Amino acid sequence: MIHTAIYPSLLALAERKQDWNSEIDRVAPISSGIHYDIGDGAFVPSFMLSIDDIGLIESHLPVDVHIMVQRPSEYIPKLLTFPSVSAIAFHVECSEDIHETIQTLKNAGKKVGLAILDTTPADHLDPYILEIDYVIVMTIKAGFAGNPFMPEMISKIENIHHKRPELPIVVDGGIGEKTLLLCADAGATRAVMSSALFSGKDVAWLL
Repeated sequence: MIHTAIYPSLLALAERKQDWNSEIDRVAPISSGIHYDIGDGAFVPSFMLSIDDIGLIESHLPVDVHIMVQRPSEYIPKLLTFPSVSAIAFHVECSEDIHETIQTLKNAGKKVGLAILDTTPADHLDPYILEIDYVIVMTIKAGFAGNPFMPEMISKIENIHHKRPELPIVVDGGIGEKTLLLCADAGATRAVMSSALFSGKDVAWLL
């Protein structure tokens, strides 16, 4: 049995918005929430999903938004208008004040995550690790669904877990049956899954 919380990402369904709710319903029994990716076309090379399309989601599951952008302040006010959004993660590599952005989200009653790219050392999280509610470790080259898992990220997960063992660690990218177990053994407690869930394959192994 898998004990890692699963968060389906709609990125693999970016061109099939009409199927979002039926697909979410299909995987709901193994899901703890919905992962929603937004890019700015600069921080990462794609725009991913639209803020406005969050309103298309009819599920009772909470929506965790991951903004892969240089300037989170340009996106947060609109995100705060969606009651379904329970958590927002932004990148430690962004160009704005990290402490201030964390406090803005906490003041709005949201859970706050910090995401970290594969090229960024884990110690860049150290100044903020006691302020946040979770970490997202990118386990692929960020930007597009379907990129391959990077096994060298396992040591980063272990590093973060050692520094604050109770902090939820989310792994995002290239997660399937084998890589999920590797990440869980390293200390990850949550996993974002996209292609592995929405490719039509049986998800019974996650039950």
